[in-house]
Amino acid sequence: LLDLATFYRELRLKRLCQETIKRGISEENAITLLSAAVKYEARDLEEFCFKFCVNHLTAVTQTQAFADMDHDLLKNFISKASRYGAFKN
Repeated sequence: LLDLATFYRELRLKRLCQETIKRGISEENAITLLSAAVKYEARDLEEFCFKFCVNHLTAVTQTQAFADMDHDLLKNFISKASRYGAFKN
């Protein structure tokens, strides 16, 4: 539905989709949702997923979705996470 809302530029529907997705985020699906948010240019959802991933970094990095993450997305995630302070000494 997020795909269709983006394609047809239905901004209200896109916001509703994002809010619904946020309620279902988990450590197992956070990377998949982050990837979808990037793909569908859902900035608010992307930021929400990113922060969720950083706040649950150990568990998220142990998932298969993280292992299968697109290389460019992984590079961007690590770079942004380091600026966010996720890799403190």
